[in-house]
Amino acid sequence: MNPETDNTNLNIQITRYLAGEASPQEIEDLLHWIEQSDENRRYFIRQQDIWSALNPVFDIEEIDMEKSERSIMFKTGIKGNGFIITFRKFVKFCSRFAAAAFLPLLAVALYFFIQSRDSGQQMISVKTTYGCTSQATLPDGTDVWLNANSTIQYPAKFKEDTREVILNGEAYFDVQSDKAHPFKVSTTYLSVTATGTQFNVNAYDPSASVTLVEGKVDVDTPFDRISLKPGDHLAMHNGIPQVDKAIDTEKYCSWKEGVIIFDDERLDKICSTLHHIYGVEFEIAPELTSRTFHMVLRGENLQEILHFLEMTAPVRCIPDEESSSTDSIRISQKIYIKSK
Repeated sequence: MNPETDNTNLNIQITRYLAGEASPQEIEDLLHWIEQSDENRRYFIRQQDIWSALNPVFDIEEIDMEKSERSIMFKTGIKGNGFIITFRKFVKFCSRFAAAAFLPLLAVALYFFIQSRDSGQQMISVKTTYGCTSQATLPDGTDVWLNANSTIQYPAKFKEDTREVILNGEAYFDVQSDKAHPFKVSTTYLSVTATGTQFNVNAYDPSASVTLVEGKVDVDTPFDRISLKPGDHLAMHNGIPQVDKAIDTEKYCSWKEGVIIFDDERLDKICSTLHHIYGVEFEIAPELTSRTFHMVLRGENLQEILHFLEMTAPVRCIPDEESSSTDSIRISQKIYIKSK
């Protein structure tokens, strides 16, 4: 096979998918390719980012260039007639090309301009899509693994007195030790303070949890500050923190290695986890919600997981065809789980 031809065909297939023009078979083939390796997922995400930049959701015809220019000058603090005149000439020159391609590039250029002026005030955001994980290294050397459908925000340069990040979703942290500058993870439901340690924070929803692998952390809840030791797992139940000790931390942290463990977990809890990872909604028959399952998943896609459920229990997993979606790597938006 010709590698260049293969790559061209793949890019065409991804473009058709992102444009909503792919057939059901093409979507299935692409999903299968994405799930084959992390490298494939990363390549898809890069192509998705490029597509988003070159295909903005706004209408170019409705853009007031003069108003946008004034807004940009004000927000970036750019002053001086000389620069403005140069800027206008640059815009006029670039307007000869496709506006859809130019404006995203202009936005990127302005981002780096602003960042170079005051990098300490700029926030960096890392976001994962459904079905994908990511890894990042923070300015202090802390390593972060980000689970699917999650976002972490942090400054380009930490302040002198603290290291604080904002998390929506789930992440595993390997914090660089620095007792003089505490590391803080803020979420909607709780916050975690550490100096140098390894821990997992799951903050997808109000049943947020913290699992400590090494070191020591303090967890601030709406009620109290609770100190955890290695092997402790704190979870919020109806707004009240509950700590389980000497637990198997792999159960809560193995996802960063591509492994998901359900150890005698209720079906409603399993579906909640799958919802956060794959972006699907589940409607479970009342008599099945408390049924428990033991599963160890190693890279299986959603279809394979649902098939496993049907093989191990008298249940049927029925996709709602009317809610099918092609705007992400989700298989469908809603799945009914019923008794056979």
